Formats: sequence, C-alpha cells, structure tokens
Amino acid sequence: MSAVLQNIRAIAIDLDGTLLDTIPDLCGAVNRALADLNFAPLPIDLVKTFVGKGLGEHMRKSLRAAMGREADDAEKAHAMGLYRAHYAAHIADHTTIYAGVVAGLDAFKARGLLLSVVTNKWTSYSETLLAHFKLNAYFEHIVCGDTLISNKPDPGMLFYSAGRFGVHPREMLMIGDSGNDSRAAQAAGVPVVLMTYGYSEGENLVDLHANAIVSTFTAIPALLDS
Repeated sequence: MSAVLQNIRAIAIDLDGTLLDTIPDLCGAVNRALADLNFAPLPIDLVKTFVGKGLGEHMRKSLRAAMGREADDAEKAHAMGLYRAHYAAHIADHTTIYAGVVAGLDAFKARGLLLSVVTNKWTSYSETLLAHFKLNAYFEHIVCGDTLISNKPDPGMLFYSAGRFGVHPREMLMIGDSGNDSRAAQAAGVPVVLMTYGYSEGENLVDLHANAIVSTFTAIPALLDS
C-alpha cells in the first residue's frame, strides 16, 4: 500500500518501534520489576504486544500477565515505581536505532521539512534516548505522554504539534508503527505512514488504513510530492 503524499511541510514521528527498537530495555525493566515482586519473567514477544499506549498500560498488562488477574491500584502504583527506577537505570543498555532512520531524517531535513517526535513515552525517557542516540538536534519539539491530558490514539497530540509548527494537519505527515499512530492521524486529518518493523500490538498493519506501509525510513522521501 502506498500513495504520493502532497504538500507535506512537517513530519511528526513516533519513538518506540519507529525511531528506536526499545523493546529489549522495556522488557528488561518489566522483568526486573516482576522479579522484585517475586513473579516469573515474561517473554519479550509477549511484552512487545503491550507497548504503545503509554507506560501505565504497559505495566498494567504486564502485571495482569504475571499475576493472572488485574492488579489493584496499590499494586499497580508499587510496580510502576519499581519499573520506572529500573528503566531509568537501564534505558539504553540494549536499545538500538533502526537502520535507515538517520539517512531518512537527513533526507527530510534536506527538503526543509520541520520534524517533531510525538510519542506516548514520558518526556524524561524520550529526551534521554534522543540525546543518547544524538537524534535530538533533528527535532524542533517533542510531544510526550505527559505533555497533554490525552495520548495517542486521541488526536490531540498531533493537533498540538501541527499548531506549534504553524501548519494545517493535512500538511503534516505522521510516521509510526501501530494503530495508535494511525488512528490518531486519521482523527486529526493527518496522513500517516507505518513502519513494518515496529510494535503493532498484534494488529495487522494492512487493516489500519495508512497512506503507506514501508520497511525503512529511506523509502519515505520518494512518497513526498514536492
């Protein structure tokens, strides 16, 4: 599935599963927290399906899988504290940048496009990772899971980013990897390209009605009609 994308002036880009393969360290933090709580570790392929709707949902689903039931509020709060401490301490141990990302970002900047990160990940973690991988200089701003009162798939984060850029939503492209990105984009009237390699929460990408599905950032400039 592909289409020429016209009159794009800005691009909003997801982080986890789009710019960076963060699942090894996300899973590591989950399993360290579960070990503290005397639960068995979860397989990475299962934890990967829990990523996308923010830290709270990620930990809630992991706890449910480990406990065989929904955790109560106190249990979730305790587990979240453990998770946050472990993730902060090991945030980039095994995380990697996807092949083609830097070349793609360079191509976008060469076209004069404005770039932002729009992620459900919290600001402190996002800033740490972008700085670690020397990606922060590419982006005019970031919109994170603790920036607004709503997260993707709500369209608010994309409206906010487009507003900061001073562009109409239809002039901003969303690049992501999941239904959260696709649904937020469609609700905002923003075109969307999905990456095949990310974390789709078990959904089939072809069912998400993206404008294009590609396997590398370097395939995206050819879709942009200048």
